[in-house]
Amino acid sequence: MAPAERRIVDRLLAPDALAAGLNAPPTSSMGRLFDAVAALIGIRQTVHDEAQAAIELEALADPAEEGTYTFALDGIGFDASPVIRDAVREFRNGVSTPRIAARFHQAVAGAVVEACRRARQLTGVARVALSGGVWQNMLLLQRTVTLLEEAEFDVLLHRRVPANDGGIALGQAAVAAWRSRQV
Repeated sequence: MAPAERRIVDRLLAPDALAAGLNAPPTSSMGRLFDAVAALIGIRQTVHDEAQAAIELEALADPAEEGTYTFALDGIGFDASPVIRDAVREFRNGVSTPRIAARFHQAVAGAVVEACRRARQLTGVARVALSGGVWQNMLLLQRTVTLLEEAEFDVLLHRRVPANDGGIALGQAAVAAWRSRQV
């Protein structure tokens, strides 16, 4: 990282900047988490295409690695800080990028399953629909589906409509069509 970039990152990570949420809007996007991990473990700091860092993180993951990291779960939401700390610590200690990438994917799959278990305890619902661009990641999808099925969930996946923005656009069009008939 160039010195000028390092100074910017240092300012963004200063305690007062973090506490104020400076240049760090909240997001529910898993893509930003994949981008962050890819950047922190040296895979890619600059992206030129949508999901580029996440795709490279997936491609580098060691499929034989069974280790994982652990998210801090709060209700059915989760905090990625422990996973990021562990991944960065292992990167600094020389653990291979493919192992870290695989452990990260396994951690995300495990967090999704644990959040689903907690939701099932609250609602009794055992059906899970996996939707959104992150589910185009086949490694994550396969690991998550396997774990969900082992936990006796009925898993719904996209078949005819893409899991990413194409599916959102179709849903928006369907809502617009329905609303136009209500007038």
